[in-house]
Amino acid sequence: MNPRHRRLLIPGLLLALLVVVLISSVANRSDAAEAGPQTVSTLSDGRINESSGLVVSPDDPDRAYTINDSGGAPVVYAVSISTGRTLGAATIDADLVDTEALSIDPDGTLWIADTGDNRGERTDAALYSLPEIADGTTSVTAERYPVTYPGGSIDVEALAIDPTSGAKYLISKGLFGGTVFRLPDDLAQDRPNQPETLAGDVPGLVTDAAFTPDGRHVVARDYSEAYVLDPVTWQIEASSELPPVDQGETLAMEAGGRSYLIGSEGTASPLIRVPFTPPAAGDASDGPSATPTEATSGRTGTAVPPDGGGFAGATWFWGFVVVALLAAISGAMTTKRR
Repeated sequence: MNPRHRRLLIPGLLLALLVVVLISSVANRSDAAEAGPQTVSTLSDGRINESSGLVVSPDDPDRAYTINDSGGAPVVYAVSISTGRTLGAATIDADLVDTEALSIDPDGTLWIADTGDNRGERTDAALYSLPEIADGTTSVTAERYPVTYPGGSIDVEALAIDPTSGAKYLISKGLFGGTVFRLPDDLAQDRPNQPETLAGDVPGLVTDAAFTPDGRHVVARDYSEAYVLDPVTWQIEASSELPPVDQGETLAMEAGGRSYLIGSEGTASPLIRVPFTPPAAGDASDGPSATPTEATSGRTGTAVPPDGGGFAGATWFWGFVVVALLAAISGAMTTKRR
């Protein structure tokens, strides 16, 4: 090789390496940005004007069910998550009063929580069970299970069903903190079902909640934040801010357990996919240390970068090490030639 060309080889390699490092860093920063909350679709059906309950079908990851808040017709809608298009509308043979949540049990039964009670005076709160609704316009027969509470009437807007055991939990919407109630395993239709009051540290103003697919965590939301709860102790494991929406009322875990959907009331409401990173084992005993979303500045928990998000820093570090090593080799060779 021409000696002049040999002298240019090392600097050329150094420059090429720096370009690779820079490109890798930019690509990973882009990946991290794309891994944040994203609007998937908009519910375009004008009849869905006050979405207050949302759940994803366990059999079809692109299919979700929603129901309007109080004052609406007793209709459950099936929608496409990816397009926001309405697939089906099933009229329920029930006099619903203030429907606030939807959930699905391990058997595929859809459950409606008619448990909203802003004034704290209802005596007719109830759950309704029905099969998953079909496409098109249909009518569905639902079974009613009346619910009363140990301390009297209370506003409840969240129903979470354990996908592994089928246990059903209601979470009240208290101003300064909520209460978790566990319903009996065998619900009766001919008499009130009184749930057990559980201890815990549940935040206030919870408007929806859902179990992760493995049953290890519950993600609950209020109007601005999401909380990861331990379903054994009902303590907060982590929390983070949610993307801003008008009157955020809904939350539904997706099948893979790596994201959940949130929505809001009003017509043309968005479906927003939020990444979810489960807290690591042992985090709960040491205090909150994980977050369900990518933005946690000033919030409880430690931000967990999206997959690959921490690679950019490592790339720069090892790139620097390699550049320094090559520079040292180049210097040594220059000294030797001299």
